[in-house]
Amino acid sequence: MAEQKGIKMVMSSGFTILVKPLPPYYLDFIDEQIPLQELPKRKLHLASGDVIEIEYLPPEAVPDSENVEEYELYLEYKATIDKNLELDKKRERARSDFLLSNCVYIESGPIDFNSQDWVTRLEASFQNYSVPQHPGKRLLAFLKSNVILHTEERSAIVETACFQEVNLQGIIDALCGFQLEMERKEAS
Repeated sequence: MAEQKGIKMVMSSGFTILVKPLPPYYLDFIDEQIPLQELPKRKLHLASGDVIEIEYLPPEAVPDSENVEEYELYLEYKATIDKNLELDKKRERARSDFLLSNCVYIESGPIDFNSQDWVTRLEASFQNYSVPQHPGKRLLAFLKSNVILHTEERSAIVETACFQEVNLQGIIDALCGFQLEMERKEAS
């Protein structure tokens, strides 16, 4: 097996971890598993008999309930916005879990992942909680409860995993942009 490449970090918990970058298409998995709902569209009936859909722009005030079509469209729009806010919370959690599952590798530490001690302690914290038996979900519970103990460490892991690799084309693009900006400032 090839050696893992990444950045080593020593955590305050005593664990040494390896952090690899996020894969470029990780959001595809999240979009497939937790898709946002499409906002409703207004249907326009054309004189030709065709029906087209256009973006619905809600009015600032709630439409009169006597205008049933407009009122229902407004309610559907608001319900979709509320549902997408809920889904955004789930998507954010999924992003975090995806990063931990796919970018953080434990190299060594003071507690064995297979130890019953950490399981007992975590399960004792909540009345109806059981540490998952699924290996990936169990690893997430272990990382969250034993390995990453401070928000600063979590932030460092996220920054490391999300760090954009610098390549020669990126440097050239940045320098060209800088040159154009300088020329604009000189012209003005």
